[in-house]
Amino acid sequence: MKKINYNTIYKEFVNKLDANKKPTLFLHACCGPCSTYPLVELLKHFKVTVGFINPNIYPESEHELRFKELKRFVEEVNKESEEKVELVKYDYDYKTFLRAVKGHELDKEGGDRCTICHRLRLSQSYEYASNNNFDYFATVMTVSSKKPSILINQIGYDLQKKYTNTIYVPSDFKKEDGTLKGIKICKRYNLYRQNYCGCSFSKKEREKILNSKKSN
Repeated sequence: MKKINYNTIYKEFVNKLDANKKPTLFLHACCGPCSTYPLVELLKHFKVTVGFINPNIYPESEHELRFKELKRFVEEVNKESEEKVELVKYDYDYKTFLRAVKGHELDKEGGDRCTICHRLRLSQSYEYASNNNFDYFATVMTVSSKKPSILINQIGYDLQKKYTNTIYVPSDFKKEDGTLKGIKICKRYNLYRQNYCGCSFSKKEREKILNSKKSN
């Protein structure tokens, strides 16, 4: 199967925009660290509103901590940018995630449970973008090396067919050292960087790995 260079597609996409008038974009964000480089890049082309819509994050204290760090980063960006980024937050709702992945509790990390999770978060976020008449929609998740860009972008394109008034912006933010650039920004602002993806299953998996290293 031919590989798709979503970074090239992204560049061609934004280069066609009117440089004199920034359209609105709703950016789904899973956490502060993953939002760093994508937000800085997208602000060059769009008037961005960030959405923290992540029913997968467990426990509630972790959900609130990740939002707090995202909020802190957005506030720092607003201090330094001519643009003013707004922030939207959905309340903690882990039961919705558990209902969505029912029957996939034993899936391995990166399997069908994760695909369901990605689709759930992006569906909720895209729906908000459409209902609030944003011109465009994007997600920061393609910056993560653990989330296949082809999968994330396919979900985005699928959702655009449903929410036709809001256009999906394809991306692969990990390209051109995007992940490394994000890490540097995290260090600059001393952002909290979590050590597991988000759900209780990924948390247990990470704890197993850490305990195994301690015993060796």
